[in-house]
Amino acid sequence: MLKDKNILITGGNSGIGFYATINLLKAKNNLYIPIRSIPRKDQFFFKLLKYFDKKYLDKYLNLIENIDLANLRNIEILRDYLNKKNVSFDVIILNAGLQYTGSFYPKVSKQGIELTFAVNHLAHFYLVNSLIGLINNKKESRIIITSSDVHDPKSSGGNVGKKAGLNNLVNFKQEITGKYLNFNSDKAYKNSKLCNILFAKELSKRLQIKAYEVAVITWAPGLVIPNEDLGFFRYSKKFNFFGYIIFSIIAKNILGISENVENAGKLLSEIVTDPEFNNIKYLHLSNKLVFFKKHKLLKSEISEEANKSDLALRLWNLSEELCQSFGFVSLNI
Repeated sequence: MLKDKNILITGGNSGIGFYATINLLKAKNNLYIPIRSIPRKDQFFFKLLKYFDKKYLDKYLNLIENIDLANLRNIEILRDYLNKKNVSFDVIILNAGLQYTGSFYPKVSKQGIELTFAVNHLAHFYLVNSLIGLINNKKESRIIITSSDVHDPKSSGGNVGKKAGLNNLVNFKQEITGKYLNFNSDKAYKNSKLCNILFAKELSKRLQIKAYEVAVITWAPGLVIPNEDLGFFRYSKKFNFFGYIIFSIIAKNILGISENVENAGKLLSEIVTDPEFNNIKYLHLSNKLVFFKKHKLLKSEISEEANKSDLALRLWNLSEELCQSFGFVSLNI
């Protein structure tokens, strides 16, 4: 088990990230976790006291408060904090994500970007660009991005409802920055997961050019339905509570297609620690349903659109343009 490593994880205080955090702390890794607010930080710390004593947490856990990924300015605050700490990282886990399927109207970030794209993709794009100098360049290092198989219109989840599709980014900037053309919250989420993979592929290419040994891994945890209110479905539950309850009961108990959140967190921690993933350039993993209530993490193919290197480059350039348009210019890859 990987130990004594410095690991940054977004979304480490709830859902999959919470249980990954527990496993990584048990192995005596040093975790750095940005938290959206002080109340959430306090709540998170209190939950962890069920698993660890305070002295242990004080030694291995570093919580950075008031880092809301819906505001790119907070990425700079996080960068400055880590620079002052003079910390370098073996692993960066981009796990934070949200969806608000069921809403008819877009939510927006501090910079006026549609919120799903802003948090799931753009914040992580800017974070990696800002922190790349803090990543240790060695074969055990890796950048892990939590994506989803719904990025693929041919997948079992991706072919339900509006399908992912960036249409070669035609009018895409307008879709996410104010006009919100033909907005659909379900498609916005699926597109953000597609963006995760396109970003990862272009990132891997650029790191290889710079002779980095850092592995870039995207993974799909499967359909994970946490019980807590702070988890991934927190917005969707507000928009369609009864639909969410019915869906979760059917998915968990009747169809047996959902994954246990504890198991998903364990898988994420294993991706962090498994030496099989040392210096593998780029890889996509999927937690596939292989039997009723039984999943297995497998190397997996990505969608045809996710494989388009020219699209990945254009998305990178658009993301860079958006960051720079708001005055965020520390792009280093």
